[in-house]
Amino acid sequence: MVNPSRRTTLKYLGFAAVAAPLTGLSVPALADEDLYIASRYQNFDRGTVHSLDPSTRGLVVDFPNKGSVKMKAADLVVRTSSGYAGNSYAELKVGQTIDVQWYDYVDFLVAKTTPEVTAHAKAMVAQGARIEGLPGSEHQIRLFSLAGMVVSTDPQYSTFSIINASGGEPDKPAPDSGEVIRLPQIQTDAGKAALATLKPGDNATTVYSVQTAIKIVIIR
Repeated sequence: MVNPSRRTTLKYLGFAAVAAPLTGLSVPALADEDLYIASRYQNFDRGTVHSLDPSTRGLVVDFPNKGSVKMKAADLVVRTSSGYAGNSYAELKVGQTIDVQWYDYVDFLVAKTTPEVTAHAKAMVAQGARIEGLPGSEHQIRLFSLAGMVVSTDPQYSTFSIINASGGEPDKPAPDSGEVIRLPQIQTDAGKAALATLKPGDNATTVYSVQTAIKIVIIR
């Protein structure tokens, strides 16, 4: 997946829907939710470290088949232990060849905006997500929200565009209000069902996970 600059007019966030579509008519309480990243969204690939941002645990990795991918290092990478079989973030240098286990952006919420949906999105972001099948991974994955007016929908490619109203990914400049953000292809039936309820002029709210590396091994 190639991630262009967030400051361009059209941006691609790279997510896949995993939550049931919400219309604001019935929003489940956060206490009833188990927010997790499904294992099917993990990737294993070898690439080259293109850049590092220690202040945010950020890294950009160039993969032969995916292009440049921006991601954050999880606590598992930053605070290593005897049970961790990889290298720590502090050991990384630009130009190194690394094997990375990482999770794509995943969307947890696609819904028409209502006060209840907005509150629900904020609660989800505050909670964070765990990783499926990984004990002790509660809140390892950070979530963020984007909301705005729907500009267009593209059912053929399961995507839509919004005029951003607020929000953005943690540790990155928030998209300017009024910028058009094209969301990437929605991959699940739940996400496609939510997309089917949207039309231009609707206000929509979304919640995504941050693209996150949970294991990095330096090859050379």
